[in-house]
Amino acid sequence: MFVIWATLKGEYGVAVGSTVGACTLLVTLGYGSIILVATTRLSRKPVKVIELSRGTQIDAIYLLVTAIIALVLAWEGDGLDLKDAAVLTVIFLCYVYHHFKAAKHFAGSTESDVTRRQLWIAAVQLTMGGIIIVVLSERFVDAMLHLAKWAGVHPIAVAIVLSPIASELPEKMTAYFTVMRDARNAEISICNFIGSKVNHNSFLLAMMPLFGLVRGKSDVHDIVGLPFIMMTVFTIVATVSLSRRKLAPWEGWMFLAMYAGMVTVAFLVR
Repeated sequence: MFVIWATLKGEYGVAVGSTVGACTLLVTLGYGSIILVATTRLSRKPVKVIELSRGTQIDAIYLLVTAIIALVLAWEGDGLDLKDAAVLTVIFLCYVYHHFKAAKHFAGSTESDVTRRQLWIAAVQLTMGGIIIVVLSERFVDAMLHLAKWAGVHPIAVAIVLSPIASELPEKMTAYFTVMRDARNAEISICNFIGSKVNHNSFLLAMMPLFGLVRGKSDVHDIVGLPFIMMTVFTIVATVSLSRRKLAPWEGWMFLAMYAGMVTVAFLVR
């Protein structure tokens, strides 16, 4: 919603910053903190190394492919247009279909004790949460623009740092609680972040030219800057790390250092 509102207001720098920031936060601070929590006494049942399954390794390939394709599309046309949006959307739908098939395969082997009342309560909570997000997101974008003007920095810097903290906070907290209870479930948290990253690299980027149509401008330029390139490089590093199917504490510190580097670069942008 931050990306959509920023696009509708013509603030493409904020839209790009929100996308880049969300991608970078998960692939650096997200992975790094999960690894460090899982391998230290911050978890009730810590592990020395996080072991990943082959399924997560396949997800890492999707992560790499979407990151590289997004960079190539944004680079070759000096931005994103409707053709690029269509390509990114198709890639995202392929990813969704892949997981739909996997979920359908295991559906018969699981049982649920969720009652109809609990299901309705969950549906109401989900709807209320969605309404709050839609209503407040525009105000959040306006607040970021005012804050950037007051601080004398480029809006993209504020978007890169603040937007992902707000937009990704629910899933980060869920991931941390999962690992703090039992580090053996760390792969669930890792997959949570991978799914979000694939979404950001594909469908979220496609949102900008799609909603730009409302303003009569479907082409979004000046996307590939240093933050976008750093995001892609960080994603490639994370993919290599995930493909090893083992995550050690030193990798956690490495990811945190990468996030610090991105924040520093964000405030150097003019």
